[in-house]
Amino acid sequence: MDKIKTWIVMAMALLVAGWASAASFRPLLEQERANLGATHEVTIEYSDLAAGTTTNTALTLTNVFDVAAKQGVQLVAMQLVTAFDTGNTNYTGSLAVEVGDGADADLYLTSTELASDGSEVWIKFGRSVQAATSAISTNVTGVTLQTVSLTDTNGVTALVVTNVVAASAAQTRLSALTDDSTGRKVYTAADTIDFKFTPNAEEAVSANTSGEVRFYFKIVK
Repeated sequence: MDKIKTWIVMAMALLVAGWASAASFRPLLEQERANLGATHEVTIEYSDLAAGTTTNTALTLTNVFDVAAKQGVQLVAMQLVTAFDTGNTNYTGSLAVEVGDGADADLYLTSTELASDGSEVWIKFGRSVQAATSAISTNVTGVTLQTVSLTDTNGVTALVVTNVVAASAAQTRLSALTDDSTGRKVYTAADTIDFKFTPNAEEAVSANTSGEVRFYFKIVK
């Protein structure tokens, strides 16, 4: 019985350790949703980057949360709670993050600095939806009046129309706007939301000893 209890305690300890080292993904409470305009929160701490032990090498977290087909995703904002820092004073630290998916590495967030040595960004909104336009030219048809001046015997001058000539000119206008889906996406197949962390050249991402960042997503399903 004592051995069984020991194994249970060890298993629970390992499970708790796994929770502690994994980035968290949770649905927001109703009041949070109203305040933030988002539905879910992702929290990533420095300890979640422990696997990135190679110097000058990016680490991409692909197991934070999955997206199913027929779901829509939009990153509302990123919030840096605690700036990341390795504690090493020999280098100027850097930790840049990008957020995307399997098709586009920075679909939701372009490279953003999180390190205290590198002009960290505390709040940044997700990429804005862009509208694409195209210009087309059309011919506008009009008329040109040909006139002459005639002066009568009393010295009164008048303009007399002698001919009507058709004229045309090119006119440029914009076609209809189209959404290029930057910053949000409706998925037709399952995918993952990916978080890519890139360190400064002299260190690995696992060298960070502090730091916490949160991402607020709106998920429609």
